[in-house]
Amino acid sequence: MMVETLRSLVTDMRSIAPFPHVASTVLSLAAKPGVVPEQLIEVIQTDPGLTGKVLKLCNSAYYGFQREIASLEEAGNMVGVRTLTNLVLTSCSGRYFEEQGAGDTEHAWQSSVATAVAGRMVAQVVGRVDAERAYTSGLLLNVGGLILARLEGDEQVRIEAEVAAGRSRVHAERVVLGMSHAEVGARLVTRWMLPEVLIDTLRHHHAPERATLDPTLAATVHLGEALAESLEAEDGDEAEAFGARYGVSDAAWSMTDLLPHVLLELRPRLQAELQDARSALAA
Repeated sequence: MMVETLRSLVTDMRSIAPFPHVASTVLSLAAKPGVVPEQLIEVIQTDPGLTGKVLKLCNSAYYGFQREIASLEEAGNMVGVRTLTNLVLTSCSGRYFEEQGAGDTEHAWQSSVATAVAGRMVAQVVGRVDAERAYTSGLLLNVGGLILARLEGDEQVRIEAEVAAGRSRVHAERVVLGMSHAEVGARLVTRWMLPEVLIDTLRHHHAPERATLDPTLAATVHLGEALAESLEAEDGDEAEAFGARYGVSDAAWSMTDLLPHVLLELRPRLQAELQDARSALAA
């Protein structure tokens, strides 16, 4: 049964369309040392629709620039390579989730944006992690869910039964499917030929101490995901909301030198930023 499930997962990975070429190219370029905004702009402006969306985002209240941004050149000068890259990624990924996903793709997309914003916020507190790279990782963190959402109902029921029996959700996915959503996502973005540090972070975001390229980044986005998920928890003890779905790695706290109360203090700010971000994305 597991062999058949693994074959189904692999088939689904092959059937998922590649990430938009412009976004993949921009990500690859941005990972190279010494890249400048003009190099990214040469790629972005080949897609008129994407160019328009990037400019709309730049001119939204979320970014709050004092003057109107009328060209990609102005945008690049104002935000720099990392943020320009994430503008492109954010612009492309919403439609990609909608076209390639299954189930509640709107909720999956909103959760990805929340995790991205939360990851950047946690990175700013940690201070040793590139905040824009944390945003990128957070946005793609659970892209493996695009695959798992396509699974038959029986497999979803078996995963829930394993969770009810006391296994962690990540462990339950491995028991039923042979791999977790994190591994599925890492394999998917490997097919997209995205930077190795993103692949490594996606693969190990539930066990950041196992990451080999940037463990602190993996720990940061792990806590960012926990923070984002806590906003969806029902009323009650806010501290218990962290890790309600996947659990929180003890190693992540020590790797980032953070304590749970620090994340709790970020919740109101995250809620406000998400409201602005959703308004910008809906523009």
